[in-house]
Amino acid sequence: VDAAHPLFVYLPCGVGGAPAGIAFGLRQLYGPHVHPFFAEPTQSPCFLMEMLAPGASVYDIGLTNRTEADGLAVPQASELAAQAMRPILDGVFTVADDTLFADLHRVRETEGLRIEPSAAAGFSGPRMLTGTEAGRAWLQQHELDSVLPHATHLVWTTGGLFVPPEEYARFAERGAALAG
Repeated sequence: VDAAHPLFVYLPCGVGGAPAGIAFGLRQLYGPHVHPFFAEPTQSPCFLMEMLAPGASVYDIGLTNRTEADGLAVPQASELAAQAMRPILDGVFTVADDTLFADLHRVRETEGLRIEPSAAAGFSGPRMLTGTEAGRAWLQQHELDSVLPHATHLVWTTGGLFVPPEEYARFAERGAALAG
């Protein structure tokens, strides 16, 4: 990992402690060429709220905090985690539940991995970074667009092995229908 070979890390985020610790550790190991992004459900972007308006809750802006990504369903982020991330977090993006299920299906089909919806949140990261105007503008602003072909993208996934088989079958069926 260096200036010519940056590392982009996409981390599912609930209250923020685990992804903040991972991002902090990677930055300690590899320096400023690590670019952490947190992924949150669209109805539960508590870390994004904390970064924009410290002390705010998702309820303060009319969101429901209802999501199938139960491990990420948090109305208010950790102030400590947010404080640690302010100088090093490169961004936060949100993901709709339907996208979580479609990505869960794709990962199962292509990699043979059994993950839960929460663990699928990071898979939208590369799409957001390269497939949106805001993402491409961010890459240009940080002069990373020219080194992107040499970058490593790491999507952090955890959880899913202990989901009951019947429930996982429901996740997989929904994902297959959405990935169509």
